[in-house]
Amino acid sequence: MVWRTVGSVLGTDCCPNTIWQYYVWMYSFLPGLDKIYTVGLAAICCAIWLARNRATFELKWINSPFEIVFTACAFLMYWAGLQKPEIGEMVKKGAEMLKENTTQMLLLCGPPIPTRDGRDGN
Repeated sequence: MVWRTVGSVLGTDCCPNTIWQYYVWMYSFLPGLDKIYTVGLAAICCAIWLARNRATFELKWINSPFEIVFTACAFLMYWAGLQKPEIGEMVKKGAEMLKENTTQMLLLCGPPIPTRDGRDGN
């Protein structure tokens, strides 16, 4: 669901299965922006890792996979300030586009249905 959300911003329903497919995917849809490919990958991987750690160590389950995408957007916005100005602006713009698209997808999908133990039933 995370990669599908990112793919919808790019206008595709294909999703990468490996790191190399990710780079080919990004090159296909964002040619010439190779300086931001790794920042995007790092943001998504860190967001997935953070959600995994919360679930494993704090027993705090995510309510929706969209939470991971919103966390990745927060990482991107923060990390944009660490980039050169022209690259930072591209990262910020991409994070905003991803956030807006994810918000729209969340509205279309509706809220998750909790189960008796409080976790998402999906």
